[in-house]
Parts: sequence; C-alpha cells; structure tokens
Amino acid sequence: MINIITIGFVTILVKGIGFYKEMEIGSHFGLSEIVDTFLIALLIPGFINTVFMSSFQNVFIPNYIAETRTTTTIASFLSACIIITFGLGILLMLISYFCTDIFLESVFKNHNLQYYQLIRSQFYIILPCVIFWSFSSLFSGILETKGFFGYSAISAVFTSIVILVCLFFLKNQMSYSLLAIGTLVGSIIELIYILLVSFYKKTVQIAKPNFKSFNIQMVYKQLPSKIGSGFLTGSTGFVNQFFAAQLAIGSIASFNYGMKIPSFLATILVLSTGNVVLPYFSTLVQENRAKAYRVLYQTLTITFVVSLLIAGILFLCSDAIISFLFERGNFTAQNTEVVSHIQKIVLIYIPFYIASIIIIKFLTSINKNSYMFYASVINFILSVTLNYFLAKKFAIYGLAIATTLVYSINFIVLFLCVRHQHKKESVQ
Repeated sequence: MINIITIGFVTILVKGIGFYKEMEIGSHFGLSEIVDTFLIALLIPGFINTVFMSSFQNVFIPNYIAETRTTTTIASFLSACIIITFGLGILLMLISYFCTDIFLESVFKNHNLQYYQLIRSQFYIILPCVIFWSFSSLFSGILETKGFFGYSAISAVFTSIVILVCLFFLKNQMSYSLLAIGTLVGSIIELIYILLVSFYKKTVQIAKPNFKSFNIQMVYKQLPSKIGSGFLTGSTGFVNQFFAAQLAIGSIASFNYGMKIPSFLATILVLSTGNVVLPYFSTLVQENRAKAYRVLYQTLTITFVVSLLIAGILFLCSDAIISFLFERGNFTAQNTEVVSHIQKIVLIYIPFYIASIIIIKFLTSINKNSYMFYASVINFILSVTLNYFLAKKFAIYGLAIATTLVYSINFIVLFLCVRHQHKKESVQ
C-alpha cells in the first residue's frame, strides 16, 4: 500500500507537469498541422516502444525475479537481456527508417508534399528515442523489482521539462521541430538519470551473458505471444490515428486533446498500481498461487469502483475542465466544445481499461501471455470494424465511441480468460 501511495503521489506530480506541457502546446499551436504531423511522426517510434520494447520488459520482470530466486547467475541473465534489448532496438529502428516513406504514402494518403516533409523531418529526430526508451524501461523495471518505485516513476518528468524550456525560450529557433527535439533530448536525460540511480543503488550487475539459462529460455518462449498481443493492442492507437487523419485537418489533435485527461487519470492509476502489482504478483505466485488469485479479484473490485467514481466526477465537469485548461491563445471556444465531447465519451472506458491492465500484469506474472494474444486479436478486429463504421456516421466522435467499446469488451474477454485459467488450475 505504501508503494502504491508513493507511486501515485510521484505520478500525479510528473503527470501534472506533463499536463501543463500539453496546455502550453495547445496555447502555442492549437489544433494545427504542426501538432498533427508531430503525433504522426511519434506514432511509429511510440508503437515500437509500446509493442516490442515494453513487451520485452514485461516478460523480463517475472523471469528476472525467478532468476534471482533460483540461481546465482543473475548478472549473466541481465547481461543477456541488455544485449537483446539493444539488438532488438537497432533492428526495429532500421526497419522503421527504410519503411517510413511506404508507410506514410500508403496509410496517410491525399496530403500535400509539405505535410509529408513535416512528418519525415520530425520522425528522423524522434527515431533514436527507441533505444533510449528501451534501456530506460529495462533498468526502471529492475529498480521496481528492488522496491525503488519512486525513482523510476519520476524519470518521465524530464521530457516535459525539456519541451517546456524549448517552448518558452527556443520556439523561434526550433520552429516546427521543437516538439521532436524536446522529445529526443528528454529521452536522453531520462536514460542518464535512470542509469545514475541504478548504479548508485547497485541494481545493475554485468557478467558474461548466458543465452541458454532456463529463465532466458522462458523469455524467448513468452516474448512472441506478448509481442503479438502488444502489437494488436497497440494498433488501437494507430487505427484511431489512421481514421482521424482521413477527417479534417486538426482531427488528430482534437482526438489527442480529448484523450489527455482520461489518459492522465489512467496513467496515474496504472502506474500507481500496475508497476507495483507485476513485481508483487510475480513474487506471490512463486509462494502461494491461490492467494495470488484472491488478491487479484480484490484488487480488480477496488480499482474498478475507485476509477469509476473518479471518471464520473470528471465526466460531469468535462466542459469546465477543458475550458479552464486549454481555452486560450490558438485554442478557441469551438475547439473546447469538440474536445470536451470526445473526453466525455472516452472517460467511460477508464474503469475497464485499468482493470484490464491489472489482469494483463497478473497473466504476465504467471507466464500466460497467450491469453493476451487471443484477446488482442479480438481487439484489433473490433477496433478496425467499429472505427470504420462509426467514423462514417459520427466523424471524430465515432472514433471515441469505438475506442470506449473496444476497451470495455477487452476487459470482459480478459476477465473470462483469467477465470478460465483459475478454474483450470483448481481442477489440477
């Protein structure tokens, strides 16, 4: 509980600064082409980080804990994981670099040359972030397994601070590349900070890598399922961006701003609970599997009720919140109305999303990632189908409705999966 409170407090601080950054971006750029192109440029590196590198970290943590309990070769295990992280990151960066033009011209059609040039120039700046994010995620995961949750949680503040400095002091010099440069510099500072803390806390041990240990073999076995589920789940954001890009200029930015407060709330709850429960569940399932299931159901009930109450309050105050936070400079009253409607719709999925993340963490801790893959297949099919039909009927609001339905159904599917696994183990 102390860890959850600590993470929650630090996350509120970090996300509060991040939210202020978004307010300033809205004031400086509004729902402009610059914001749209930056979000598209960020899409592929962000997708790689979410799908591939975060999947590796999530598989790494339970097996890292298992390695510390069953062997004395943790340094060899960690060295192997560091090499895998670097190799996977470089490979994905190269694939992204050579496939970008095909991707843009195939997915985001019917835009002028300047629009594509803005995306490409920002994309090339952001792409190296993949490596920095990957190692930050890996070493942060190790800190969390040792109980140093606050140190890893605060690291994300550096990118927000760098972008704010650029907005206030370097906007004229950096022009359209400001957001991309700020993201790159912030990711570098974040990694340096995580490394300094890791070495200070002596959580990093290096030795000759062992790519054949039992737990590293378990990582190999679980990673494809985790990546597959992450790929399909992460594609929800990509699908939203794709359909938003087919609408009027500014639609991507509108949807992005409409997701800000729901994402802010979700991130606080996910980081304050999710980052704690994965190491906790990974340890508990090694000691008492039946108790782990009981704790899971209790955690789901409490989290769902709390997040539902908070989302309900924000729903009722949506118009006032958007007006207060964003309506100034280039962000008009008309923008406020559009963004507020989007926000109200997506706030509905918050309890389902948070509960889904907890189930995913639990399934990862028991190395049952195949369930997430099947759930993600359903997610992807629903996402494409619902976005296609609802965007035609309700435009940008249709995308918000589709997102809410996808996350809600995803929770139901995952809950049925974990109940099935529990009954299966009870019989055995």
